[in-house]
Amino acid sequence: MKRTALALTLTISVLLIAGTLTVEVANANFLPNDTLTITSPSNKVYATTSIQLTITALKKEPTPEIVSFTYRLDENPNVTDTLTDVHKSLGSSLLDYPQFWAGTVLNNLPEGNHTLKAYSTDALGEHMYASVDFVIDTSYTSPLSVVSPQNTTYTTTVVPLTFACREEGKYDGAFSYGGYVLDGIDCSDYIYGNSSLTDLSVGSHTIHVTVQTESGVFSETVQFSISQTPDSTVSPSPSTEPTPAPPEGSSYSIPAFVIGPVIVIAAGIGALLYFKKRKH
Repeated sequence: MKRTALALTLTISVLLIAGTLTVEVANANFLPNDTLTITSPSNKVYATTSIQLTITALKKEPTPEIVSFTYRLDENPNVTDTLTDVHKSLGSSLLDYPQFWAGTVLNNLPEGNHTLKAYSTDALGEHMYASVDFVIDTSYTSPLSVVSPQNTTYTTTVVPLTFACREEGKYDGAFSYGGYVLDGIDCSDYIYGNSSLTDLSVGSHTIHVTVQTESGVFSETVQFSISQTPDSTVSPSPSTEPTPAPPEGSSYSIPAFVIGPVIVIAAGIGALLYFKKRKH
């Protein structure tokens, strides 16, 4: 009887320790520092004079919130603005950190080298800083071709997203992966082929498509609009191939805060079965 009581006491102690460790892991914050990133433009050559600007702040805590972003191009006081229409996502899981972002379109950019500086301001007046260098060269021919959407007005809220990257001497249309920014909102999921833009609101839109290849990163920006249309109007979606697996070498690991509760439950069930068996 004493041996059974001792075993039960040890089991309960192990369960309590495991539960405490699980809570500590779950409450841990894995983001080292708050960061500010210029998602677009990137450090590359653009063959267009209009470029999507997207600024994103990633924070360890949801407060204080980012209230504005400010940008300046080439230290030119005439090419600067403060973006106060800040979008936010406070995170849906422990590894999904609060994000704040805003965007606009930089138009009529002159040919040549440029430096863009961006600043964020939170509710307490604290700032973060980021910068990026890029080049405008309208004679440059990008291997990326965005077939759809085009610079036109659509009478549907579903528009195909179709593009290809044709690099000289390489397989026609091949690229590692792609992504896009729609109206300043970064659609972080990688895309490996044609897709569709759904639930588009009536009005003007800007999409910034980026692909990664062996030669580097290529981007194109397209502006289009959606007109008022009946709810029954649906645009046919292009045929797509099955989405291939992520690039080789990528992996997914189960977070510790998921494994912890599973271990606790399994240990508890095992202990109950053990004592029930000993009793009989």
